[in-house]
Amino acid sequence: MRLSILLSGGGRNYAPDTIYDYRFYWGETEKKGSLQFMKSENTGAVYIETESGSMEQIDGDKEYQESGLILVEDSAGDTCYRGLLRSMKSRGNSTWQSEKKSYTIKLWKAADLFHMGEGKNWILVSNVFDGSKLQNKICLDMASDLGLPYTSQGEYVELYLNGRYQGNYLLCEKIEINENRVAITNLEKETEKLNGDLSELERFDTSRTKGISAEYNPDNISGGYIIEKDHYTDSISGFMTEEENLFSIKEPQYATQEQVDYIMEYIQQIEDMLLSNDEELFDYIDLDSFVLRYLLDEVVLNHDFGITSMYFYKEQGDQKLYAGPIWDYDGSMGRGLTNSEILAALEIQNYRREKSITWYPYLYQNDTFYKEAVKIYQEKVRPYILSLLEEDEGKIDVYARMLESSMSMDMTRWSYSDCMAGYYEEFENNVRYIKFYLARRLQFLDEIWLGEDNHYEPEGNGERHTATFIGKKKTESFEVSDGEVIIMTPEHLLGEQEWWYNVRDERLFVVEIPVYEDITYYARRGDE
Repeated sequence: MRLSILLSGGGRNYAPDTIYDYRFYWGETEKKGSLQFMKSENTGAVYIETESGSMEQIDGDKEYQESGLILVEDSAGDTCYRGLLRSMKSRGNSTWQSEKKSYTIKLWKAADLFHMGEGKNWILVSNVFDGSKLQNKICLDMASDLGLPYTSQGEYVELYLNGRYQGNYLLCEKIEINENRVAITNLEKETEKLNGDLSELERFDTSRTKGISAEYNPDNISGGYIIEKDHYTDSISGFMTEEENLFSIKEPQYATQEQVDYIMEYIQQIEDMLLSNDEELFDYIDLDSFVLRYLLDEVVLNHDFGITSMYFYKEQGDQKLYAGPIWDYDGSMGRGLTNSEILAALEIQNYRREKSITWYPYLYQNDTFYKEAVKIYQEKVRPYILSLLEEDEGKIDVYARMLESSMSMDMTRWSYSDCMAGYYEEFENNVRYIKFYLARRLQFLDEIWLGEDNHYEPEGNGERHTATFIGKKKTESFEVSDGEVIIMTPEHLLGEQEWWYNVRDERLFVVEIPVYEDITYYARRGDE
């Protein structure tokens, strides 16, 4: 039986972004439709073929790993890496619940991908909840440019899984101990030399600590450690402080009882000093890194600040704890917390169900920390944010132009409204919102930290947009100038206990969202 496919236009070369009609013949079966050829102009690509030829088990079980083949190409189509893939697994918390998942991949041999430094372990970040795809990249760049040590680098790629286009991803260095990543002592390697395969050893899990039971420990177990303030439950090793702050021990992943006890007691000492405003506190925490990481989270108003993805590290023979590397900023710049006048250090814990870390309200009220934070904000952070906001030349606009074709492809593959990615239909409007929100944050922080009444808010483009409100019995529409926020809604159209929800993604109406395109809300009760 013969397969035939006929495309309109003739010839072999087809223009990108052009719709072609096709007829598909299989025996006596005929199908008609249209198709479009799309190619990203400015990003590299990662092609992965799993051993099974399917993503079903990887996407269905976060602990399942599978080997395969991988090809990495740069934006010109030149090969960066080709070879065996030791393993691939899905990752993330809320991201893992989405269809467009993030992945951890491990190469058979270390490779320098896109000049980010050699490593075997890499992260493919889906940025599924970010309609601009800029939040993680901009924050990683900011941390690196402002001097926060060991910040992961990230490069945009197109991901293809078993021959199917998966979308735009950010390929990032994994946070791990490595001379090209976090260059501190590898305590796990030293422990493994004494005990063999640590994954085979018995594990313990008490009400406050968990890890492995090993017979031998290195002589010096004071480092290196990478710990993460998070929900703790998924990690092999971790501990809880007396303030019920939960920490996963990321390195060493298989921490012995003695190592868990050591780092827990060390962190408990720091926590006690923080809460009592001990004069020797900054002999035990690195002021520079703690201030820089705090300012980053504060300026972009990171939704996970104090909750999860907050990393710290401690080196062997160094009594100081360092803040960083940073990770996971797709819940920043107005996503989740649209109110730009929130001081994260003092108030963000009121906006989350989970218990926030107790340290930052105390640090913010520490005179040494506060003065240094204001100084670095004025001298470094504020000018950096202003440079991001520059029209055409700032990194936000530069990256947005670079991503245009890639975003056309990604938005064809995925429904942004289904995963609540961005507040707008158009990519460029989600980028505009990033600039709007950062400008509002600067205005707020300038006022409370510098005593200055500055205005940075981007102007509208002069267009008019229609805002439509659909009640149960009547619909009303009115025009709004581009860039304005809707302050008054037609409450007379609302029934008892009803409020307005966006037709596009069913988000609740809030006044902090500027209008950049036509928008429609409908009335419903919150419990419907």
